[in-house]
Amino acid sequence: MALLKLRSAPTVLIEDDGNKNIIPLLSALTQHEKNSINMFCYEQPISNWRKVFREKSNVLYHEEFQPECYEKYTNTKGTVILDSVNQMALCLTLNETLKYLKKLNNDSNVLQIILILHKDCLSHFSKLQAFLNHLSNAIVSYDPKESNKVRVQLKKSGKIVKTEEILTYNIQTSTLKSLPIIKEEKREDEPEKPLPSNLSTFKIEIEQTDKLEKYKLKLPYMSKINEGVSKVYYEPDAVDDWDEEDPDEDLDI
Repeated sequence: MALLKLRSAPTVLIEDDGNKNIIPLLSALTQHEKNSINMFCYEQPISNWRKVFREKSNVLYHEEFQPECYEKYTNTKGTVILDSVNQMALCLTLNETLKYLKKLNNDSNVLQIILILHKDCLSHFSKLQAFLNHLSNAIVSYDPKESNKVRVQLKKSGKIVKTEEILTYNIQTSTLKSLPIIKEEKREDEPEKPLPSNLSTFKIEIEQTDKLEKYKLKLPYMSKINEGVSKVYYEPDAVDDWDEEDPDEDLDI
């Protein structure tokens, strides 16, 4: 499934529409990360994120992204998490945000970038969203009605694979599992054979009422047939050519 593929994706975009609870997914993505994690906390204060990653000692928290500290952020190999890209664009301007996101994406010390985007706060035609969709190798979007249902879009070898998953979180073991939603393939019904009546502009078939009327109809010759006696009368025409000779006289009959 998608969790394993998401962990290996260089850039993951999480579309947090309607303030969905993305913490289980974020924890699952960073569960096995042993390198440093640079967490930029625009939306939620650092104290909240400390509670989320309380069992991790390799998380470095920052209130916001400082361009002058870029070398400090990337001096060791690790993961970068931005919560959220919307607020980063407001603080740094859109062009600066796109510039440093591209730089982080090309940095050899940045093993993975996890971007959190509030798509519901963007305009219909957003340059930021278009850039992130192009930059990201994996996009996770939550269903507007079912909070545990996500749509995953993975880019691999120039191909885009889309799946739907159901996320289940076990509180006791603090583990997130995902089950793919298998859609039943709809079989195309075979086209019905056309009726003879549909192949012509005039009426071919006879309805029941027409059949009854047909049986009731009496033709002139029917009365003679019903009498049980029939004769054939023939009167030669004047133009008939009769041969008086016997046509079979040469035969020995």
